[in-house]
Parts: sequence; structure tokens; C-alpha cells
Amino acid sequence: MSDRPVRVILDAGAIKAFTLGSIDVGEVIAEVADEGAAVGLPILCLVEAARSVADTDRLDLLADHSAVVVLSPWPTDWRALAVTCDIVGRLDAASAVLAAYDLDCSVLTNQPGLYAGLADGGPIIPF
Repeated sequence: MSDRPVRVILDAGAIKAFTLGSIDVGEVIAEVADEGAAVGLPILCLVEAARSVADTDRLDLLADHSAVVVLSPWPTDWRALAVTCDIVGRLDAASAVLAAYDLDCSVLTNQPGLYAGLADGGPIIPF
């Protein structure tokens, strides 16, 4: 884990968008880095994104970025992960929203509908 506080979580859709050159995602990363904070990448979101990303060099660039922290779910969170997965329908999205709740930040996503079943739509920043 980094000494930098995590300000935003990228879900699989945001990660894929970054690899396609999304200005929206790049700007968020730059703003967070300028604040001396970090962007969180849940490992399950990285895995999901990697399954369909053509530009793996950009995926590596993102994962190795100095303002990025790769996050793993805590083993003790397995039940919360299971419940959240039932709500959002995907394990990677569930891990993103749980990380956001744990770190008191939001999830950057291009698929806000995934999180519609969460109370108040969840801590989501759509782009």
C-alpha cells in the first residue's frame, strides 16, 4: 500500500477506457496525482479489464503508474463481497465498490448502471 491516500477507484470499464486513450480517465489520474493522492485499481478489475484489452502496454503503464495503488480485497470481507456481487452482478464491480466504501472515496466508471442497485446508486462518478 502507498502512503498516498486513495481518492478514486477505477473499475474495469474505466481501466479499459484508459487503455483506449480516454481523456476523462487520464484527467482524473492527473488531478489525483497533482493532489499527492492515489488512484486505486482493484486487482479483480485489472483482471477483468485484461481479458479484453488489446493494448497491454497501456495496461502495464497504468498499473505501474506512481499515483496508482493496486488493491486486493481483505479475506475477512468475503461475505460483504458476496452480498455486493449479488447486488451489482459482477465480482470485479463488487470489489470496486467495496474498496470505495472502505477507503471513503468514489468509483470512476463508464457503466454507472452496474451500481444502480446500491443505496443511492453507490459512490459513483460516471464519465
